[in-house]
This record gives sequence, structure tokens and C-alpha cells, in this order.
Amino acid sequence: MAKQEQQMFSDSWHRIAQERVRLSPSVEVTRQVFRGQRWFLLRDPLNNEFYRVSPAAYALIGRLRGDRPLEEVWRECLALYPEDAPGQEEVIQVLSQLYKANLLSSSFAPDSQQLFERYRKGWRKKLRGQALNFLFMQIPIFDPNRFLEVIRPVTRLLFTPLGVLLWLIVVAWGGKTAISNFDALVDQSAGVLAPSNLIYMYLCMVFLKLIHETGHAVACKQFGGEVHKFGVMLMIFTPLPFVDATWSWSFRKKWQRLLVDGAGMGVEFFIASLAALLWANSGDPFVNKLAYNVMFIASVSTLVFNINPLLRFDGYYLFSDYFEIPNLYQRAQNQIRFLAEKYLLGVRAAFSPADSASEAWWLTTYGVAAFCYRIVLLSVITFYVAQSFLGVGLAIAGFCVFMYFIVPVGKFVRYLFTSDRLLRVRRRALAVVAFFLLIAIGLLGYLPAPRSLRASGVISAEERTGVFVNTSGYIAEVHQHSTKTVTKGDLLVVLENSELAMEIASMKSRLDQLRQQVELARQQRYASVLRPLQREFKAAVTYLEELKRQRTELNVLAPHAGIWVAPSSREMVGTWVPRGTEIGQVIDPDSYQFIAVVNQRGAADLFTRKIQRSSVRLRGQAGQEIEVISQDILQADLEKLSTAALAWSAGGDLEVDNKDDSGTTVKEGFYQVTAELDADQIAGMTLYENASGQIRFELQPEPFFAQWWRLFRQVIQKDLNQT
Repeated sequence: MAKQEQQMFSDSWHRIAQERVRLSPSVEVTRQVFRGQRWFLLRDPLNNEFYRVSPAAYALIGRLRGDRPLEEVWRECLALYPEDAPGQEEVIQVLSQLYKANLLSSSFAPDSQQLFERYRKGWRKKLRGQALNFLFMQIPIFDPNRFLEVIRPVTRLLFTPLGVLLWLIVVAWGGKTAISNFDALVDQSAGVLAPSNLIYMYLCMVFLKLIHETGHAVACKQFGGEVHKFGVMLMIFTPLPFVDATWSWSFRKKWQRLLVDGAGMGVEFFIASLAALLWANSGDPFVNKLAYNVMFIASVSTLVFNINPLLRFDGYYLFSDYFEIPNLYQRAQNQIRFLAEKYLLGVRAAFSPADSASEAWWLTTYGVAAFCYRIVLLSVITFYVAQSFLGVGLAIAGFCVFMYFIVPVGKFVRYLFTSDRLLRVRRRALAVVAFFLLIAIGLLGYLPAPRSLRASGVISAEERTGVFVNTSGYIAEVHQHSTKTVTKGDLLVVLENSELAMEIASMKSRLDQLRQQVELARQQRYASVLRPLQREFKAAVTYLEELKRQRTELNVLAPHAGIWVAPSSREMVGTWVPRGTEIGQVIDPDSYQFIAVVNQRGAADLFTRKIQRSSVRLRGQAGQEIEVISQDILQADLEKLSTAALAWSAGGDLEVDNKDDSGTTVKEGFYQVTAELDADQIAGMTLYENASGQIRFELQPEPFFAQWWRLFRQVIQKDLNQT
């Protein structure tokens, strides 16, 4: 009751108290139930506009006939429903929103011109809305409703028990196939963003999104709705199909609305499951590539966009309908405005759009999260576009700054100085805004903020001993597989050489023959023959010992204790290995160091900013942080990576030249950092040669404004240097 008294009266009420308004005759009203409470959905079939109002607001709106002043109607509601009647401020906001949605009209003659002007303003508002949402712009093309009606006898079979059972079987089968071949899926993902694959990815995306949007339309039509818009949506400048299935908002049953919301993703899962089965069982490279692209796009688009409730796609409507929070986005914005007006600016007439404390928490959390996510998403997209197309990136950044900063700030300044809502608290409002402005300038412009730099790298041993084959032969057995800890003298690999065995046997026979000849010459005292035979016998003994030594070295032993590293040892079994071939290395685990690569922009920070602390985290062991004792930055503009594991395709930071088959020649020069790791920490860890990870440099703190300005200059300088 106290809340109702606070918002019962408004300083702006006198402006509309004598107006005579009514709902437009074409407006259709539908009842809906959310969390046990009735709501009323107002719909204008002429432009497919929807607006949900609470029972308290509809108690007043339903009495508007255009024959009585608004003041009289409001007082009548106040007398009939003293506990639930809307306050003057709530009435003003609801009527203004209905007016903007073209759901209100008046009985005066000049209203025809006024309605036309309102339509034109609404059209301009939609254009501004599309401009604000230019990364997801929609362009209608034709009305698919008649076509959906024609195919409805066929599509209705999809919603029968047999259709649902078929969907479950295919999705379960496809999911099992994907899990069983998970390693192969991960391996193939390395080339999914290759330039040669981009055209296939786009074609698969268009096909998948066409099926996705058709799923929404078919589901909406199945439950009696209508779909009057099919067109193209420019999602981050990429043309993709879309349909308008907002008619489902008028469905009274919650499960029907949820089914329409999720129908697009359901169809995607079905198509992706079929693609998984085709990918796993097809030997044709072209078919295999298309099927993999379909799976990849279905998973990425679902996680990043569709299922994300912070963007107004499928996840948003599923979230809103499941938790039964109507008008979620708009009410979340109104909730943030209420909190600012009520607790910061001191506006007594401010009221919350929430109906309970829990709903107020949901609206507040969602409003803040959606705003932050959109800003981060736009910033990331702008940054990456600017990396390749500086002009386009700067245009996007300028447009975002204008539409999301300058325009809102201009409206807010106008609100501060002219709004009737601040008539009694304008001084306080100006003081609060000035205070927070100074705080923001101080925090962003002067307070040093933590600053860090991350770079990808690999583990590498400084001390290592190559293990070579001293006798040619076939590798018969591998006793110690790669990454195993060995001690000195451990048997690593066994080789076979049948020719060596035959030669040893032949040489033994020759020695027996020479021994008999020497003995015979000695008995007969043939001095001229004895000495040559003795020399030949001695040479044969030496050669046999050499052959026996070579036979012994067919067993390759560890030269010292350490970690045996031979990545291709298993594949070498049965192959001929010439003498002198290195088959692996034994690494001293106490000499491990971390080799990182830093691009030119990051290297500038390392050279100009003091490094306060460094640490390394390895993939698969992210919970363990290894301290860096010291680091050595090689001041050279390198172009060749020491291993392909540092390349962008393997999860690194540097993009490689596609013309290089080795995958180690980068497009942009880089700097190499060698970090010495804490020996006490790595003593108890299992480390492997070329294990990838990231090094984090904690730099000297710096205000955010300075960091952002430096990043902007680096992007500009990079583009100028390339041109």
C-alpha cells in the first residue's frame, strides 16, 4: 500500500487529465496467465503490434471509450479497486507506450491526420531501432502465410507422436555418433576457418538458417498463428533468412509459445544430427566437408546467438516465456530507470514495473547483463573487423559511439533540465549526476588499473640428448613409449637386422678357417705364410667384435635419466632406420622452460612497461600456476615459428601464411620470449615437450583511458604500416 501511495499522484497528470482517448477499434484483446496472474495482450492486426498490460492497467484501459475525460475514468477505477488501481504515473507510462504502438485513438475529427503522423513517427522509430541494431538488421521480402497454409497438412505430421519419436531417435543417434568421434571432430575443426572453407561455411549457414526460420513459421502456423514476414537479416553484415513469428505471443498456452520459440533450434539439431551421421559414414571429401560445416555452424550459432537470452533471439523468448516474465527487455530497461530515478535522483513518483521482489531481482539482473553483453559484443566485433578493415571498423566504432553514447547522453541531459518528473528534485539530480561523473572520470582517467598481457607458448627443454640409431635395421619393438620417465640404461627400442646376423655367422666361419690355416702354417713352419695369415686373423677378430658391437647396439638404451620423447615411435615399428637416424630425445625435466610468442603490439607493451610478475598456465592444468623466475625477450622481428603448435590454427595467437605447408611462417613478425620456470614447482608436475599454454605478464598499472587510447593508436599504426 505504501508503494501504491508513493506512485498514486504525478506532477504531469494535469497534461492528460482531460484527454478523451480509447483503444483503437481494430485492437484485439487476449487473456494470458503468467505465474497464476492474468495479463492482457493487446494486438493491432493492421501492423502486428503487441503490448501486454497488467490487470490493474487493463481495468482502466478497458473503460476508455473516448466519451469521458481520463480523470473521470481513473477516479472510477480508484473507487472500484482501491487496492489495485494504477497510480497516475503508471497510467501515464502505459498510455504513452500504447500511443507509440498505435493502439490508442481519439474521437476527434483531426485524428486521421494525427494517426498518419503517428504512423510516420512509428516508422521513423523502427528505422532508428534498426540503425541501433544495425549488426542484426532485418529486411522483409514477402508474405509466406499462404504458402504455410498450403503445406500445413504435411507439416502437421511433424507434431504427431510419430514425428516426435523420429526426432528423438535421429538426435540421439547423431549425438552418440558425434561423441564417439569426438577426437576426429576436434582435429577437423583446425581447418574450419581456412579461406578455402569460408564459402562452404556460408552456404551451409544460409541453408541451416532457412530451415531454422521455417521451423519457427511451421510451428506458429500449426497452433493457429499467422506469419506475414519473410526476409533477410544482415547478421554482422552476413545475409541470412528470417521470419516474423511474433503471432505466437498471443497463444494462451505456455507450452505452445515455448515450442514455437524452440522450433528453430529443434530443426537445427535434427539437421545437425543427420549431418553427423553423414559425416561419419561418408568417404566422399566434398560431402564430408559440407556435413562437418553444418554440424559446426549449428553448434556455434546456437551457443553464441540463438540460446543466449541476452540477445533478442530464440533464447530470449524461451527465457521470457519459461519464467513467465512478459515484456522482459522493455520492463528490464524500465526497472533500471526506476532504480536510478528512485534511489539516485530522488523521484518520488517513480515505480517499479516488477510485481514482486523476485521479479524485480530478475529484471535488474537481466537489464544490467544484457546491456553489458551488448557493449562487449559490439566492442569485440568492432575490434576484429578493424584488424582486417580499418575503415569499416572505425565507421562501426564511430556509429556505436554516436548511437550508444552521444545520443543517450544528449537525451539524458535534456531529461535532466526539462523533465517534469524532476521538477521538485532537479538540484539533487544535477548534483548526483555531477558527483558520479567526477567519480567516473577519476576511476577511468586517473586511478591506475591492473594491466596484463597474455601470450601463447609451449614447454621446451633447454637440456636434451638426442638418441640415435648406431646400427641400421628394422624397428621391431618399442619398449618405452613417448613421454615416459626413464633411467640410464633403460631399453627404449629394439631393432632387427638379418643381414648383420648372417654376416656375423659368416665371419665366425671365416675365423675358424683362418685359425686352422694359422695352426697348420705354424706346425709346418711356413714363416712366409704364417705372418700374413696372423694379420688377416687379427683383422677378422677385430671386425667380428665390431659386428657384435653393432648387434648389441640394436638395443637402443637411454643415455641418461630423463623423459623419453619420441612422438612417432609407434608409427616407426616395422620401418627401416638407417644408421645415424635420430629416433627421439631424452630430456632433462629440470631444464624445462616456456617459449612464448608475442605479436608486435604486445611486444611494445613489454618493452615500454615494467613487468611486475609473470606466470604460466598449461592447457589441461589451468588450475596450476607456475611462477616465472626470469624472462628473456628476443628483440627481433621473427617470421618463422619453432613449432606449428604456436600457430593460430592450433590455438595460438599468430596467423600463419596459407602458402606455407609447414604451418610455421607467420603473416606478421613476432617476438620470442623465453621464460625460466620455478624448479621447485615443476618438480612435482608432469610436463611434456611442446605442451601448450599461456604466459601472463602483469604490467605496471595504468588508467583505463590511457590503455584504451594506446590500443586505438596501435590499431591505427598497424593499418598504416601495412599500407
